[in-house]
Amino acid sequence: MSMIIEEIIQQNNRRAFDCGTNELNQFIQQQAWQKAISHIAKAYVACRASELTDIMGYYTLTGYSVITPPTHRNYKRYPHPLNAIKLARLAVDLSFQGQGIGEKLLIDAIYRTILVSQQVSAIGFFVDPMDSKVIFFSISSMVFYQLNQKIIFFSKGGCLSKIV
Repeated sequence: MSMIIEEIIQQNNRRAFDCGTNELNQFIQQQAWQKAISHIAKAYVACRASELTDIMGYYTLTGYSVITPPTHRNYKRYPHPLNAIKLARLAVDLSFQGQGIGEKLLIDAIYRTILVSQQVSAIGFFVDPMDSKVIFFSISSMVFYQLNQKIIFFSKGGCLSKIV
């Protein structure tokens, strides 16, 4: 199955999306488009290349400010909040779960974060998982650090600019 990931558009069939979690369903159905056109959050949707209106999965990226910086030696005692990117939501429709779409969405989110961090400073990629069942993993030399019960920080070599 050929799939593309692109910014949400008004023609996407948001009402039909069901990932099994009401909060994530309501967001894509009622808020994602409005937040995207207001530049509050960027929503990206995975669709079949042959049918661009049906949403297989989605994620959102937002700006993030790190008030208590990570314990990395480069950021200790830094007097100002640090810029980062946050993966606020990620969901896959029930009919497409178990097919690796969530992983592809996560990789796409990291890739877009890397591109942004080459233009605007961003020390990392933060994830705010909804529940403790979310498991993150190390890919090659990319590492996820759990900062507290809700926020997970992604970095390679201390900053995103070194990933490329």
